[in-house]
Amino acid sequence: MKKVNKRVLCAVLAAVLALSMIVSGVYAWIDNSQHKSNVATGGNENKKQDVVLVEDYEEPDDWQQDDELKKEVWVKNTGEGNVFVRLQLKEYMDISKITYSYSDEYLLMDSDGKFVASAGGTATDPPTKAQRDAFKLALDNMVDINGDKINLVFDDSQIKPFKAYGDVWRFYLVTDKTTNINGKYGKRLLEDFDQATPRSLVAGVERGEYEETIDHKLHPTSECLYTPHTWLEPPAGPENCGHGDDGETPPRGFHDYVEWTLGQAAQLIKLSDWDGRPVAAWILDDSSPEGWAYWGQALEPGNETAKLLESIKLIKQPDGPFYYAIHVDMQTADLYQLKANFDDMPKEIEDALRDKLFTISGTPSVGVRGSDVVFTAMYDGKPVPVAEVNWLPPAAASGPALGPNTKFIATGVLRIGGGQSSATVILVTGKYTPADGIERTATFTVTIAA
Repeated sequence: MKKVNKRVLCAVLAAVLALSMIVSGVYAWIDNSQHKSNVATGGNENKKQDVVLVEDYEEPDDWQQDDELKKEVWVKNTGEGNVFVRLQLKEYMDISKITYSYSDEYLLMDSDGKFVASAGGTATDPPTKAQRDAFKLALDNMVDINGDKINLVFDDSQIKPFKAYGDVWRFYLVTDKTTNINGKYGKRLLEDFDQATPRSLVAGVERGEYEETIDHKLHPTSECLYTPHTWLEPPAGPENCGHGDDGETPPRGFHDYVEWTLGQAAQLIKLSDWDGRPVAAWILDDSSPEGWAYWGQALEPGNETAKLLESIKLIKQPDGPFYYAIHVDMQTADLYQLKANFDDMPKEIEDALRDKLFTISGTPSVGVRGSDVVFTAMYDGKPVPVAEVNWLPPAAASGPALGPNTKFIATGVLRIGGGQSSATVILVTGKYTPADGIERTATFTVTIAA
């Protein structure tokens, strides 16, 4: 598989979901935006294309471990002609790791689990000697939860000043495992913590922003450079939980924190398991790290695909505030744009999608009673001998049933019976099996002239 410039691969049409959550829930930044569809014309029929990337997403106030968010992604054809669709899901995550600093010593705690400290000192200055003496006296007179006096054994060297994070300087009593009244060892005092700058899970990939562009393929947004979610088999072993260094192995960091629930299993097929036949399902390209999912047949006007993604779940709480984003890129094409728009499309997918190039047509399309309609067939832009087409008996698409004399009188020649009702629309079906062994079907309607 040749390497593809990720900037070029960014979609013509795209949508983005960006989530940013902080552990405490005090802050939450939400960036929800969607790249809407472009309108283009092309192909022999010159029909308007208008394809919409749809999402249904529940915005969180604060994403916590084990919380599952509804995040549904699918595509709808709101235009006039058939289109082909592929999606690429890209991820980004950064974490602002928090490092905590504790006192080296264990400090005395009372029966309620609170540190025992002097009442004095400021944010900049330790307590005075007088306050130290008052604290020492208080230690000598401490009682337990039952009101009984505690005989603490200590010397002046164990009374030391500490400053808790966000607090003032106070004197505390340093204890050992035998003298702490709240259990052996007691507790260390949190003196400070440091929140690091956000670090991306994938080296060299930075947090992007939503940017409006006319053409996302030629002018990608910064979010288009996120890491594609691939359909490759995940690497095994803890040594592979970091970033792939070979350019092929997908980064495992995302999977350590976020779990996806995809659409219905019956509508998700890996390319390696697919039989090559057109199907109303997502074909997941597990032959490439680019991570494209192809809708397995033409998407007709007014129709929509199945859901590719249904929800996301936080399975591990990061050790600090974090930002997680899914960026969805969509590319669409008609038959004539297919190869140009879908870079590096696997050959078996191309063959299946181009299946719609098998067509049959009749002349004239408005039949006269007692006359003939002569059919021709085309496959992949080339004529097919009518003798190689299996012409099924005609049927009434609408109106009264066909008369007994409306039938094929020769290969590819339909005779309209003299008594056939003018209110009838006749459906003609032809089947053709090319060299790949996969049977194709095409239909054509003939209207009976008044």
